Amino acid sequence: MWEMYNQLIAGIPEQLTVKRYVSGNFWTVVESDIGVGVAGTARIVTRPPTGRFPIAGASLKQVAELAKSWNLVEASIGVAALNSYYNAPEIAYENGTLFSEGDDRLNDPYIAYRNFARGKRVACLGHDSTPIDSLLKDVAEVAMFGEQTGAYPLSAVDYLLPEYDLVYLPCYSEVIKTLPHYLQLTKDHVAVICGPSITMSPVLFQYGAFDMAGLVITDPETAFESACGTGIKKMFAAGKKASLRKEGIDSLR
Repeated sequence: MWEMYNQLIAGIPEQLTVKRYVSGNFWTVVESDIGVGVAGTARIVTRPPTGRFPIAGASLKQVAELAKSWNLVEASIGVAALNSYYNAPEIAYENGTLFSEGDDRLNDPYIAYRNFARGKRVACLGHDSTPIDSLLKDVAEVAMFGEQTGAYPLSAVDYLLPEYDLVYLPCYSEVIKTLPHYLQLTKDHVAVICGPSITMSPVLFQYGAFDMAGLVITDPETAFESACGTGIKKMFAAGKKASLRKEGIDSLR
């Protein structure tokens, strides 16, 4: 269960520290010596906190350990700490992440896989159905899993998910720790993890991910303002849509 998280944590250099952080209603943001990371805030009252130490000024690796906490607000901080390293522009680029200063459409996970999805079965877990309806429903058989009207409940994933060719997984699953299980269920198919919370590291390829479609933060102040609710811009305005793929989409059949 913990192997994926332990590998990600182990990859963070010992000397890095946390400069500041905020845990907002929707977004958690951590800034380290190397970059800024985002995670969706898990607004669920669960176990008591385990990290009883000041976050600001602490070792980034120590804060990233909170990703394993069963206090899910704390876990959001831990995943944001992971992302402040792996999703920092410098590290993301070194790991092969694609992002650009221009049009982000090529890194949009729904546009990019439209041709591959044609005539296939597509599953989407916990996503807003709007981009699915507009970009995939006309070319593929699409099933939603989650709380939307007409969707399968998430309890159906063990029974049905292995039947789908292309699966979109929510980045939030890394915080609540369902991601390793989802990837196990989809290991023989194409799994795309979508959203700002996903840690864009090649480590996830080992566990079944094909593509991490996340966010590289290039405007820290906008990210913090969005998390605090003091700005007018949304979180995606704070960075660039990015994609770290196991291999080229053209290789898929």
